Amino acid sequence: MADIRKIDDNWVEEQTARGTWKYRDLSGERLGVRIEVIMPGETSSEHHFHTAEEEHVIALEGCATLVLGADCLELNAGDHVWFKAGEAIAHHIENTSGQPFRFLVFGERNSNDIVFYPDREIAMVKALGREKFTIQPGSSGGAE
Repeated sequence: MADIRKIDDNWVEEQTARGTWKYRDLSGERLGVRIEVIMPGETSSEHHFHTAEEEHVIALEGCATLVLGADCLELNAGDHVWFKAGEAIAHHIENTSGQPFRFLVFGERNSNDIVFYPDREIAMVKALGREKFTIQPGSSGGAE
């Protein structure tokens, strides 16, 4: 069955340690799709990488900075970047311009995925209801 939705309806604003960003979830059952807008001076999700999900970004409008590991790369409207599943290089997007940055982000919906947030030493385990665990070298960790 087809599901037709208006992109301008039901936007969510989410607050992170890095700022606020706005998104509209357009996902199906197996493919996650979001259209996101980052305002000047704000960032997308926290610095992270996935163990089992490939992720893609298509820049639609504006320009921003992709933080990929320790590198900073410019993203402009029309650019596409993808992040390979299991590659331990964290990423996020920062809007360092004076205009909103609008983009699509899409990837698999894999319940076996574990998302690592190295700056916070946290891992989110999707198979455990998206529970987050603190990662400490030499310890077994603990639920957040």
